Amino acid sequence: MKPNYREGDLVTFIRFGSLTLCQLLTSSPPAARECPIKELAVPSYYDHIYKNLEGKMGLVVYVARNKLDQPLGYRVLIEGHEMFCKSKVAQKYFKLTENQGDESR
Repeated sequence: MKPNYREGDLVTFIRFGSLTLCQLLTSSPPAARECPIKELAVPSYYDHIYKNLEGKMGLVVYVARNKLDQPLGYRVLIEGHEMFCKSKVAQKYFKLTENQGDESR
């Protein structure tokens, strides 16, 4: 079953195989992209373009939905920057940490 995240959910970014979620530093506004893990990437190219988000937390602030009420993507607040992630990316790289109504951790 595919996870559906709601506004107010706290998520942690995880690794999926040999890929991870990174912030693209050369774009404005900030964008989240899939990129190879640092161990597999070319160091000089990787450090200037991508900021690794693996292990960091983000807050889901908006859920874009289609007419069938299925999630298309999520706006996530990460380190003071709001980024949009498609739902396919969220399925792979998001791990639910905490719900808005459940603070048990």
